[in-house]
Amino acid sequence: MRYYCGTDIIEVARVKKAVLSTPGFKEKVFTSLEIEYADKKSDVTRFEHYAGRFAAKEAIYKSLSKIDNSVSLNEIEILNDKDNKNRPIVNILKPELNIMQKEEKLLIDVSISHIKDYATANAIVTLL
Repeated sequence: MRYYCGTDIIEVARVKKAVLSTPGFKEKVFTSLEIEYADKKSDVTRFEHYAGRFAAKEAIYKSLSKIDNSVSLNEIEILNDKDNKNRPIVNILKPELNIMQKEEKLLIDVSISHIKDYATANAIVTLL
């Protein structure tokens, strides 16, 4: 069994600027379900949620890079577990890693926090 960890912190304003002014940024980084989730939030918190997901994707990418460094950010999907207090859950959409995840040979845990100006995330990847 091997463990890999990753962490990231980002300024909410940087993500907001990228979402609003860079054509295709949202679609390149986020899945349609993540965009739907963030866009349902109020104008006050919408970009905190985008930044939180961005930080989580970066943290997961860093921890996955020892296993597969060709994963793109939009192949990492962070949703909310409705059955577990909306805790973030991770789906890896890249086929080879998705199979490993479904077979429970690849476990990913992530924690996300955000406030007005910053978002941060930590990830632990376990390879069984």
